[in-house]
Amino acid sequence: MIARVLAEADAPAFYSLRQRALREHPEAFGMSPEEVGPVEVVAERFRADTASSFVMGAFDPELVGIVGCVRERGVKQRHVALIWGMYVPPERRGSGVGRRLFTAAIEQARRWPDVEQLCLDVVTGQTEARALYQSCGFEVVGLKRRRIKVGDRYYDEEHMELLLR
Repeated sequence: MIARVLAEADAPAFYSLRQRALREHPEAFGMSPEEVGPVEVVAERFRADTASSFVMGAFDPELVGIVGCVRERGVKQRHVALIWGMYVPPERRGSGVGRRLFTAAIEQARRWPDVEQLCLDVVTGQTEARALYQSCGFEVVGLKRRRIKVGDRYYDEEHMELLLR
């Protein structure tokens, strides 16, 4: 298995896996499937500014995991980056794909010389994801109550941070 930053040619595979994540686990993500732009828009984003964002993919040999990272835009927040959209399909969980992908994303973010801190949000019921993040050094620093609403059900999110420098 390899983990690498996704390129324009990876857009269709990413789009398919992202749609699956959002459809099968709506409680785990703040976005709905309808909010994801078309494949052409995704491809353009992969072509765009890698100085402020990236999407990492795990391949074995097909795309089996994804995670994104974006830097804060404001001058006073440029030292912070946000991890988003971590997903490994259920049939690939427990095989080390998630850990390898997540640690590759952390290492990629470390390459930004002025990024000092990574943040992420995780739904409190996502115990496996939460355990992975904590084992990689992330700490819970806050709770966002009723942050996700799917139908009539609410989900809380924990805000986690990792200091890089």
